[in-house]
Amino acid sequence: MSLRPLLLLSFFAACTPAPAPVRTQPNVLLISIDTLRADRLSLYGHTRETSPFLERFAAGARVFERAYSPAPWTLIAHMSMLTGLYPPQHGVIDGELALAPGIPLLAERLAAAGWQTVGLYHPIWVVPRHGFARGFDVYRPHADITEAQRHLEEELAHLDEARPTFLFVHLFDVHVGPIVQDHHSIYPSPEPFQDYFLPGATARLPMYPDQLDPHDEGQREALAALYDGGIRHVDGELERWFAALEQRGFLDDTLVVITSDHGENLMERGRNSGHGHFWNEGIHVPLIVRFPDGHGAGERVQELAHLADIAPTVLEACGLPSDPALPGRSLRHALPAERVILGETEGSNLPRAYVMRGLRKIARGMHGGYLASDLGVDPGEKHGSRLSDGTLFDQWWREAFDTTRTFPPPLTIEEELSAEDLRELEGLGYGGASEDDE
Repeated sequence: MSLRPLLLLSFFAACTPAPAPVRTQPNVLLISIDTLRADRLSLYGHTRETSPFLERFAAGARVFERAYSPAPWTLIAHMSMLTGLYPPQHGVIDGELALAPGIPLLAERLAAAGWQTVGLYHPIWVVPRHGFARGFDVYRPHADITEAQRHLEEELAHLDEARPTFLFVHLFDVHVGPIVQDHHSIYPSPEPFQDYFLPGATARLPMYPDQLDPHDEGQREALAALYDGGIRHVDGELERWFAALEQRGFLDDTLVVITSDHGENLMERGRNSGHGHFWNEGIHVPLIVRFPDGHGAGERVQELAHLADIAPTVLEACGLPSDPALPGRSLRHALPAERVILGETEGSNLPRAYVMRGLRKIARGMHGGYLASDLGVDPGEKHGSRLSDGTLFDQWWREAFDTTRTFPPPLTIEEELSAEDLRELEGLGYGGASEDDE
């Protein structure tokens, strides 16, 4: 054989790109849709078609019918979601607290194991100030879902496809809008979704949430319709996102978790009480989990699940060691029928809290009163009974997690929020918990 063919073979071999390294560990996509209550999704039985895409996606996933948040507050709920700990363990139940350095976030665990970590978040509560940026290679804020999509495209272009990626996306578009002078701020959505389910709904409502009249049936109907329209808007955007992710191969061998941090009160109780406190409308959230191997596809799980279950689920799916300090359970496996879950948030005299076992729930108010409900016979929690003391509450609390295990206390944030940040928080309904919910 002459030298020329050998040289040509060497040249073409050098010019032919080497096959891309094969990724052997799964990607993780965690999407949190702020303020999305489960019962307003058609996926969960709502009569309006608010979530056609999520319904189709859920056919290949496990849907948890009774998933709960630890608190009707973005800060606490996401801290449990991203640490795998209950509020009394991570301790961040106040707006002036940050996660202790000794408690790892899910992003830190995955980054240490070789995952690329990207966080796209709306800059309300889920912010570096409270410790949420730890472990992320990129932690980038966005104003709305449109800007989040641009950021997503930009960050995906920079990823090393040979390495697994943890992508956390926090969307705020279902939430009430910020108060801007002369702009409608009650669940604003782009056309055609603003009055999608009820033509003229916007015109029925005042400009700002604090002007709502909870005794006006027309307002209550319009409020719910606008909220549902916002859900339909986000559902449609997610459909486009997932089509693009599928096309670029990002969803191949990927654990996908879609959930929410808390729900929303829609004036069902004759008052405008923000995110619904510890009533079901405030803490019952959607939870959809699609495993890379299709495990449990199409199943509807009835046992209690909790946002603290997400971290152990991710660790198992990624082949990483479990952590006995985490109270949650992997959602890949059967959940106990008599499991106890809990939540907690700040209160004026005593942290407000709840415990649940099966269909029974006990809520503790900010002044120490206890209200018990049986969701099997009273799903709307209209006929709860007062308990004379907290004995049963305390018993269930101790069953929910290892109360003897200690964790480093949260840090006190010394830097005060700016006046502009405070105005924005107040404009979004975070003016403080003043309602006595006992």
